Amino acid sequence: MKETDFLSAFGEISEAYVETAAATVGKAGTASPRFKRKMTVLLVAAAVCLCLMGAAAVGVLYGDSIQSWFSHEWALVTKRGMSEGQLAVVDHLSQDINISKTEGDITVTVDSATVGDDTFYLLLRAEGVKFSSRYYYGFRDVLMELSPDPRDEGNTFGGYGFQYVGRDGDGAALFLMSFNYAGGGDAEKDTSPLQVTLTLRDLTRGPGGKREDVLASGEWALSFSVDRSRIPEAVTLPDTPVTLADLRTHAKASVWLRDIRVSSIGIRFRMDSASHSFTPSDGLRVILKNGAQVGNDGGFGTPLDDASLEWSFLWQFPVDLDEAAYICIGDTRLPLS
Repeated sequence: MKETDFLSAFGEISEAYVETAAATVGKAGTASPRFKRKMTVLLVAAAVCLCLMGAAAVGVLYGDSIQSWFSHEWALVTKRGMSEGQLAVVDHLSQDINISKTEGDITVTVDSATVGDDTFYLLLRAEGVKFSSRYYYGFRDVLMELSPDPRDEGNTFGGYGFQYVGRDGDGAALFLMSFNYAGGGDAEKDTSPLQVTLTLRDLTRGPGGKREDVLASGEWALSFSVDRSRIPEAVTLPDTPVTLADLRTHAKASVWLRDIRVSSIGIRFRMDSASHSFTPSDGLRVILKNGAQVGNDGGFGTPLDDASLEWSFLWQFPVDLDEAAYICIGDTRLPLS
């Protein structure tokens, strides 16, 4: 989806905020995020800037599990292989699903999932035709329904993205889907299973990221559950001021972050109501003890009852916090040990 098409879908956003969002959207790739609104206009615009999944290398052959995908992406970004500790974290948070639906010659399988406290990733596989490295693949329509839907609980905002990420060793097409939400303040996390219904319509292909031609018509409806019982533990950091840039003026100022919680999946914190125009995504990353850096893959901001703003960001992939030295936010370093 083009940036202009994506932003025009949010017709309620004022032109000024759309211009700001358009200037900062840069990691769209082939993702097609879908959102459920429960936010003010400004906060929706901020979420548009921040929640897109990064583009992956397409046409690369690698393993067919979600653990293999994270290992592949980790090596691309950090220029290092995953350590035993990193692999153990990904494995702990991942689960096999293996639910398939065949329509015509095409079989679509929800292979596996990696689950955090307010997010999950799904790895999907399509097979039945010869997929070429010359094309990008996708589906004309992607619809996800959840029960219970976390976005229906309190003042919460969330959405999902869908992306073609390449082929596995058998030549099947692989797709990564992500779901992320933010909100609820200090409410206790619901760890009951999520019932998911995923509907995909019309397998498509196109060059250069343009999914133009229908390769196979049909509808693949898959129902399965996602186990949320292995939520990663979070490290709580003291309230601290950080230097951030204003979203509109780009001027830098000191902003307080409160209730900071860091997990292997991402980071959550609260900002005062006077700081709504500051975006904490720039430079937000984990610095490992071996010098490798893991950035953020977007997030959401949600207003709380006291008019403060709760942010939730995902790391590019799960991180073993025992191997992390500190968190960078803006121009500030927050030690983890």
